[in-house]
Amino acid sequence: MPTFTEAQLVVLRALCDAAFQGHEGEDYNEILAALPADAPLRQREKVEAFISTKFSDWPGAVAALDQQFQDSLSPTNLADIQLTLTLLGTRAGTLLLTGHTSAFADLTLEQREKVLKGWSTSRLLLLRKAYRGFACLSLFVAYTAIDDVALATGYPALGDPNRAQSASRVRSHHPYVFKSISAPFEVIETDVLVIGSGAGGGVVVSQMAQKGWKTLVVEKGRYFKPEDLPGNPKEGMGSLYESSGLFATEVLNWAASLAPQGFLRKEWANSFGLPHFLSPEYTSSIEFVQKRMGVSAANIEHSAANSHFIDGGTVSWLADAAQAGCEFLIETSVERLLFASSSTSPSPTPETLHAFTPTASRKRCIGALLKSKDGTLAIVRAKEAVVVSAGSINSPAVLMRSGLKNPRIGKNLRLHPTSFVTGYYDELINPWDGSIMTAVSSARENLDGSHYGSKLEVMMSFPGGTAAAFVPWTASKEHKIALLGYNRSFTLIAICRDRGSGQIVLDKDGRARIDYRLDSYDGLSLLAGVVAGCEIHLAAGANRITTAQCGVEPYIPEPGHKFLADPKWIEWIATVEKAGIHPTWGGIGSAHQMGSNQMGSKPTTSVVDPRGRVWGTDGLYVADASVFPTSSGVNPMITVLATAHSIAQFIDEDIRVAASSPIMAHL
Repeated sequence: MPTFTEAQLVVLRALCDAAFQGHEGEDYNEILAALPADAPLRQREKVEAFISTKFSDWPGAVAALDQQFQDSLSPTNLADIQLTLTLLGTRAGTLLLTGHTSAFADLTLEQREKVLKGWSTSRLLLLRKAYRGFACLSLFVAYTAIDDVALATGYPALGDPNRAQSASRVRSHHPYVFKSISAPFEVIETDVLVIGSGAGGGVVVSQMAQKGWKTLVVEKGRYFKPEDLPGNPKEGMGSLYESSGLFATEVLNWAASLAPQGFLRKEWANSFGLPHFLSPEYTSSIEFVQKRMGVSAANIEHSAANSHFIDGGTVSWLADAAQAGCEFLIETSVERLLFASSSTSPSPTPETLHAFTPTASRKRCIGALLKSKDGTLAIVRAKEAVVVSAGSINSPAVLMRSGLKNPRIGKNLRLHPTSFVTGYYDELINPWDGSIMTAVSSARENLDGSHYGSKLEVMMSFPGGTAAAFVPWTASKEHKIALLGYNRSFTLIAICRDRGSGQIVLDKDGRARIDYRLDSYDGLSLLAGVVAGCEIHLAAGANRITTAQCGVEPYIPEPGHKFLADPKWIEWIATVEKAGIHPTWGGIGSAHQMGSNQMGSKPTTSVVDPRGRVWGTDGLYVADASVFPTSSGVNPMITVLATAHSIAQFIDEDIRVAASSPIMAHL
């Protein structure tokens, strides 16, 4: 079924063509003059078409945007987009939304551009959302899905042609063997079922398989051999990311191996009744996962971006599991968990599925109902344990879809909100090149003594993200000029340890949706990080500094400027601080998702107990970032791995204790 009617498409093209125009005459020459004389050949070859071609004239652009809407928006938000397009297709609706008396597509290009700019800073939330839905998403698609547009920024949009030519550049992979569902309602038996193959699930399954348990991993995503990984954002967004680029799966990260800080371990132990986080055993878990991941600073080589910043592995666990006999089901989703009165209860049939929901007498989790990508249903029977490791967005969704009623499920969601500061330099930076992240600044991480604040890291970027979120759009010409300097820029990301929280909810189709509003305290923390990022870029010699705030013009140091003491700098920073960081008033992202199945010492305030067991159930555990009591404040990979390693030991202990109980009772 088409997403938009033909009348709606007329309006959509008119909106996108205002955001990404085809320029000629003086505007063309002004944009072309921004191209550095030493621009690489791949950039110079594409600049003319980049400047002169509007969005809808690029082959496949409108279809790609249509697909992005379908992949990324909830049904409610998509309906809002459709309604807005319908209104703008009429004179009355255009008058209501723009103040003009003609239908939107009949307005001049200059009028349409002015409308979009006005929406970006409108006091009406509806109009700011319209700006982000149309201008920002169309720019994301233009610079991601259209190779020639990305190439015009200097970015190697076709991938690195030398990537697979050297054996040293292609990591070897384990020859996994994947199971498949062979018949409707097939019953697959295992000892331990692990849902999700990310950081948490990978550690748990490797540990349980190595301890001799028959294990099965169910993963909804695909498996890519290293040599088959997409080498460009256009393919990678749809293949590797949730919602085609708006959410990353748990196994995608910057390999930032930062251990949980001492204050965090004390807070979780003392404030949440979780002494294990201060125990020698948890320290051993941290050391174990760091050693297995090969964490070391010995061979760091800073990229150009990280060097300026200073101046101013999950596959291992799955290979371990496979070598120990673990089985894998990929491109298979979990519809819901199954509960019975005991682990020996008969398996459900299509007619008896309704009798396998959790109740006071059915607390034992015996497995899960699966669905393959072709819609075939199957049953997994887990004799000993079921471990949910689907990440902080999908793990609570699995629990809620399964009928568990703990009101804390999905609550306490932390997102590590982010904002961005981009600096432009005279020399080539190539912000996609080199080591991903080799430096971090903690200068703003503890603003008031509570250990809440922001860290600063270098953002390894790509043109689509930069165009849509990092560099605010104010007009087509100015935005294209800014993107021609992309390869001479890099973006600092301010990552906030959020004190506020949101929740995961289910839509009418049972899919996970995020309900989160940036807390005012966290907005101030992000702002402090943004200001610090601006100061770093200035000290590092940037010739232009841009925040992601709508309505804040870039800062361009004049000859002879006095750095932090320059009156114009002080005035500009005051403008940045006055604008603040607020939802829909600029680019705000989420670095990491945590906490939505909170661990704690009481079922009234948490979802899982100190051993990772879901309160009120038997044989059901959660092992991923969703069990964090608070946001971690650092890139959470090591914390997830270490916590999952600990939970795996608890699961093994619990199974063995349960198996020995009848004998002990008999004795």
